[in-house]
Amino acid sequence: MFEFIEIEQNTLDIENGSYINIDNDKIDSNKNYMFLKGSIVIGFYMANYFEDGFFNKDMINLLSKNIPTTQNRADISGKIDTSKMYKSYHQYINENTKYNKNNTRTIKNKDCKYSFSNNIKSKVINKDKKEYIKKKEYIDRTLQPLIKTINKTTRQYFDIKDNDNIFGIWNHLILNKAVRSAVHIDSNNKPDTLSCLVSLSLDDKLDTSYLSLVDLDLVLPMKSNKSLLIFPLCEYRHANNHIDEDLLKGRISLVFYVK
Repeated sequence: MFEFIEIEQNTLDIENGSYINIDNDKIDSNKNYMFLKGSIVIGFYMANYFEDGFFNKDMINLLSKNIPTTQNRADISGKIDTSKMYKSYHQYINENTKYNKNNTRTIKNKDCKYSFSNNIKSKVINKDKKEYIKKKEYIDRTLQPLIKTINKTTRQYFDIKDNDNIFGIWNHLILNKAVRSAVHIDSNNKPDTLSCLVSLSLDDKLDTSYLSLVDLDLVLPMKSNKSLLIFPLCEYRHANNHIDEDLLKGRISLVFYVK
C-alpha cells in the first residue's frame, strides 16, 4: 500500500555544500509513498522494504572494506575545511587560493596543478573498473541478491530497460562510508534517470538516518538496513540531517545510478 505525495518545488536560499537539518512529519517512517509530479510517478519510498537479516553484518563488512579516501567529491563533502583534509594539502590553502562558486573545491593554479575538496571515504564500482573485473565473483556474490530484488520492484512501477548494465537498471554504484552528505545534486548522473539509495549501518544504535530533499521540504527516514528510496536524485538537491559522529562511523550508503 502506498500513500501519494505531490511534489512541490520550493527552492531554498541555501548554497550547495552547506549542512542543514530539515524537520517535519510529512513522511511516516512506517508507511510507503509514491511521489507524483502532476499525474506522473517520479519515485517511491518503502520504509521497511528489506526483511530482517537481509543485510547481515558480514555482508556490510564486505561492502565497507577497502573504501579509499578521496578528495574529488566537491559539494557532497561540504565547504572547504582544512580540518577535513590531509595535512599535506594545507599548504595549498592560503589567501591566494581560489574556489568554485560554492567554496567546495579549489581551482587549479600555478602552485597547485589539480583541484581538490574535503576528504571523504567513497568508492565507485562500474563495469569498466579494473577492480570490478578483478573482484567480479565477489561483487556478484555479495550484491546479486540486492540487485535482483530492487530491480524487480522498480520495474513494477517504471518501464526501464537494463541495456546490459552491470546492475540491471543501473550501471554505476557508489559506496560512501561514514559520510554525512552536504547539500548537493547528482549532476553527473545521466539526465532523466532514477537513483536507488539504501542506508546500512554496522551499529545497531543508528536505527535511522534522515535524507532531506532540500527544495521539496521532505525528510525521508532511511531506516538502517531496511528502507529503499528510488528517486531522480539528478534533478533534486538532497543532504543528510545531523548524524552523531560515533554512529556515523559505522554507516554505509549505497547509491546505484546511471551515468
